[in-house]
Amino acid sequence: MSGLFWSAAADPTQKASRKLSRFVQIGFGLAVLLLNGCSAQPRPPMNTVADLNLTRFMGDWHVLADIATPFDRNAVNPLETYKLAPGGVVETTYSYREGSPDGPLRERNLKGFVSAESPAIWGMQIFWPVKAEYRVVYLDVDYQTTIIGRTKRDFVWVMARTPAIDPETFATLMTTVQTLGYDLSQIRIHEPMRSLQVQETESNINRND
Repeated sequence: MSGLFWSAAADPTQKASRKLSRFVQIGFGLAVLLLNGCSAQPRPPMNTVADLNLTRFMGDWHVLADIATPFDRNAVNPLETYKLAPGGVVETTYSYREGSPDGPLRERNLKGFVSAESPAIWGMQIFWPVKAEYRVVYLDVDYQTTIIGRTKRDFVWVMARTPAIDPETFATLMTTVQTLGYDLSQIRIHEPMRSLQVQETESNINRND
């Protein structure tokens, strides 16, 4: 029975180690549920980009707007960098400023495992063995803007090759995000895209005065 229950006389270090292990297990379990979904309710399919040229898709992508995961909600002005490695693996670097545009620069390394079904479907591995669904659901013909979504409609990333784009183009992307089934009230817009939007709005107001 001593192998099943903690003894009152157990070593404090051992207790702390077991508690830490338990917390890790709980955190791991929550992450699995969060990223892979626990609802049995069917959801409409989310189509992906046809004929994605994976090599052309590689490189830097600035996150203009997103519904961030709990891991990324303190990330400011994120940048995703993709590098194609052998075996259908996309080496991914997620860099950002923590807390504010002037915050410390942080970096996280992930791996995207390209599905045999389509190069537009990846399993993004945040930590082993969890792979989160990652779908390239929109990509312009020039490979300059893209939208990454998930069937659960929980997280989304609107990205471009540059830190900001024309406000009209950005508005069209937001309409696409809404059409995909996302709640736009949950979207956060990063700088400098947000400032560019404000400038555009003020300019329109002045023209109408």
